Amino acid sequence: MELNEQYQAFCNACDDLRASKIILADAKVSKILRSVVSCPSLVEIIGDALVGYNYANELGKCVTTDLEGNKHINLPPEPYRVIALVFSILTEFDTRRLDLQEFVEQYFHADGIQESFERFCEELIVPFRDFLCDWVGYKTGKKEEESMNSNEEVMDMREENTEETGDTAEALFADLKIILNQIKETVNLDTKIKPDRLDDLNITLDALLESLELKNFKILNALLISLNNMLTPIKSVRFYNMELQNRLAKFYDSYL
Repeated sequence: MELNEQYQAFCNACDDLRASKIILADAKVSKILRSVVSCPSLVEIIGDALVGYNYANELGKCVTTDLEGNKHINLPPEPYRVIALVFSILTEFDTRRLDLQEFVEQYFHADGIQESFERFCEELIVPFRDFLCDWVGYKTGKKEEESMNSNEEVMDMREENTEETGDTAEALFADLKIILNQIKETVNLDTKIKPDRLDDLNITLDALLESLELKNFKILNALLISLNNMLTPIKSVRFYNMELQNRLAKFYDSYL
């Protein structure tokens, strides 16, 4: 099976779960996990996301309780944490350590169990599917359909981006600042990084943050090449680095 076929099989498995009745959901969950295991690139992404991951602790951080006493799961903002959390939940279902129906009723309150299950799918399965597909650069069928239906709107937006480069650049700089600070925080907590390499990383990251303040693309691009080479072997920032590269690619794609 070719790579795109593997990605589509994963998307299809997620969509099968969404279209299922909850009484049939266990088999659909197993199908999602099998589709992941059969795709080496998805296995690599999830494997890296699960390094040092504590499912129980991370789930506890995401749970909130409303005024009526109903519990809710609010997904973390980082894609790699969403991937790790949802994959862990699906694994718990598949191994029967967690009952799917009880979990859905506990965290996705609605008028009926099927409505709760639909909330579960939309709030957990869809982000999980989309984040994984985004990481590997694969468009889901839904995204492709939306893209075709809004082609004229997209072209108009690209023209506006070209005409209003300042606004586009400002948004890029703001996003890069957040990602670079996340990278800096992570590398300084990573005990596997040697002191001399950590010093070099901090110097480069500080220079990049300064280039954002100066809004200097030439310095920014030169430093980003150096940073990418330095971050490539560091697993703890793999997803932040991917997010950084994806954000830059998105900017240059819309601008050019």
